[in-house]
Formats: sequence, structure tokens, C-alpha cells
Amino acid sequence: MRTIIDSAHGGARPALLMALLAGTYSEPEDFVREGFPQALRERGIPAEVAMAAVRAAWVADGSIVQRIEDSLLGPARQRGVERIWLAGISLGGLAALGYAARGAGALEGIALISPYPATREVLREVDAAGGLHRWEPAIPQEGDLEREAWRWLATRDAGPPAVRCYLASGDRFAPGQRRMAATLAPGSVRELPGGHDWAAWRTLWDAFLDDSAELLQ
Repeated sequence: MRTIIDSAHGGARPALLMALLAGTYSEPEDFVREGFPQALRERGIPAEVAMAAVRAAWVADGSIVQRIEDSLLGPARQRGVERIWLAGISLGGLAALGYAARGAGALEGIALISPYPATREVLREVDAAGGLHRWEPAIPQEGDLEREAWRWLATRDAGPPAVRCYLASGDRFAPGQRRMAATLAPGSVRELPGGHDWAAWRTLWDAFLDDSAELLQ
């Protein structure tokens, strides 16, 4: 899992890591090009920023969870990071939920930016059950990350990690994203104009940082 780190900070190493998971067709450098680390700096949020690629095959076989731990978050803890926010765009959002669902490591929060909601098969299965509150997915012994992520969203308690969901009205995945958002408190959700592209993702990222500036200090 290829990872790049932006450690542009003065003085002591920050206690906060903002770990960014890209969508399946994106690379870590895209976050830099689109100004995601710079947006943190402009708001005076003291964080180390780690950015990583995500691939669909890793989500499908569940290996993304161990990859996140081994390549991204485990090394950060060894560097002395005490607080971790995991932010995912598109498929990276689903990967972040999968990491939380398997309890792979303690997180302070999760930011979902235009998250990929899951395959149509999973959403149809939820509908056939009469909704998330009645859905009891059959999880095979080897795991099923999509179903685990949705089940975690549906059954999680009010404790950490905090979960925030930011989506764009014109995103082709917006119906499924709204269903994800419906599991969260209203104040944890923002919907803004845009599509499923970097322009919208940067707008949503800025909105998340503005809304969460105090939380991230």
C-alpha cells in the first residue's frame, strides 16, 4: 500500500494524524495536487498528514484493513502519534468503515467524503430485509467487508470514533450515501452541490475542516 507523508509542521511532532485514503482510481499524490494537506495548514490544524492508495481488490478480499494498519496507522503510532482521524474518499470511505468495523485499531474519528456505499447487491439485500434495523447479514468466516461496514454503521454506539459524512447532491452514488448518512446524527452530515470528482471532494473537504476545526485541534 503506497503511502506518502506530509510532515510540514513547526516544533514538536503533532499528536494528531490525518490519514487520507484515496479512491480506487486515484493516487496519494492527487491529495497533494488538490491541496488537501495545505487546507489543514491554512486552518492552523496541527496534524501530520499521511496519504495512501486504495485498490478495489484489497477491499473485495478484505486485505485493505491489514494494509491500512501495516502501512499507514501502525507506523504512525510508532512515531508517537496519539490521535488518529481516518478520512476516505469514494472507495477509501468504505475502506475506512471496514477498518473501524473490524476494530483493527483505535480511531478518534472517521470522515467520509463522497463514500462509495457498496455494491447494489448489498443495498438490495438491506431493502429486502425491510431496512438496516431488520437486516441480519450472513458474514462468512473469511469476512465480507462491505456487509461488515454497513452492519457496524447500523449498530455502533455513541462512543468513538466520531463519524462525519459529507456528500455531493449530484454524485452518482448519492442515494446510497444518504442511506449511510441516515445512520448518523443530523449534525454529522453535510450535503453540498457537486458530483463524484475532485472538485466536489475538495469542496467537501474544506467544509469538513471548517466544521471540525475545534475538534481537530
